[in-house]
Amino acid sequence: MLHKDLTQRIINAAKAVHTDLGPGLPRNCYRRAMEIELRDMGVMAEADKPVKIHYRGQGIGELGVDFCVDNAILAMCVEGEDIHPDEYGRLRTLLKNLDLEVGLLLKFNGPRLDVRRVEAVHKKPQPAEAKQE
Repeated sequence: MLHKDLTQRIINAAKAVHTDLGPGLPRNCYRRAMEIELRDMGVMAEADKPVKIHYRGQGIGELGVDFCVDNAILAMCVEGEDIHPDEYGRLRTLLKNLDLEVGLLLKFNGPRLDVRRVEAVHKKPQPAEAKQE
C-alpha cells in the first residue's frame, strides 16, 4: 500500500482529534485541530493548499484542499452525515492536478471517526498500434 506509514500517522492524528473534540463541531474546528495535531506529531502539513485546475493546458480556476501532508497525501475534512460520491470525485480531481496518488476523506461528525482512503485514477495509456510491414 502506497504511503502506508504516513497514512497511518494522519489517521492517528484524526483519531486523537475526534477523541478529544467529539462529533458535532463545524468543519473548520476539526481542520484547525488537525493542523495542531499534525504539527505536534512532527508531520509537515500545508493547510489550505491552493490547487490550480487546468483544462487543455490552460488554468480555469483554483480549489483549496484542507491539507497536503509531506507533499504526498491530501486530506479533506468532510461535513455532514454521509460522505457523498462528489467528495470522492473532488478529491480525485485535486490528486490529479497535484500529480499525487493518495488522499483521505475524514468525517468527524459521528460517534466514530470515518476515514476513507482514495487513490488517484490515471488514464490508461493507449496501446501503440502495431506497425505494418
